[in-house]
Amino acid sequence: MEIGQVPAYKRWSNIYSYAFRMEVVEAYQSGQMSQRQITRKYGIGRPTIMAWTKKYGNLEKNYYKMREKTPQQEIVELKAALRASTAENKTLKYIMEIIQEEYGEEVVKKYLPGLQLKKPSKKNPKSK
Repeated sequence: MEIGQVPAYKRWSNIYSYAFRMEVVEAYQSGQMSQRQITRKYGIGRPTIMAWTKKYGNLEKNYYKMREKTPQQEIVELKAALRASTAENKTLKYIMEIIQEEYGEEVVKKYLPGLQLKKPSKKNPKSK
């Protein structure tokens, strides 16, 4: 091989940009064009279209196939959990106020930022 020549297996490996690939996949998955139309328009073979669709295709379908939650589903669930825990927190604070009023005792511990608990220092026993 001469200097400056690229091996044949590397020459065609990255001929299409990511944006171009995504455009082809989106056109195919949205139903705007069939495989045959994409082949004619872009000059790409059907196996290439299928490989790109599998690799860069609809993430929702890929998550569904893997039986995992999509990011949107996870966000919805996390927001619902946050709402529930916030409501629970408000309820518990209200209950603590009622207990304080009825029994006259402070149930909630107060945090004192200036107070630091000192841990006893461990002395190493001298070995004789």
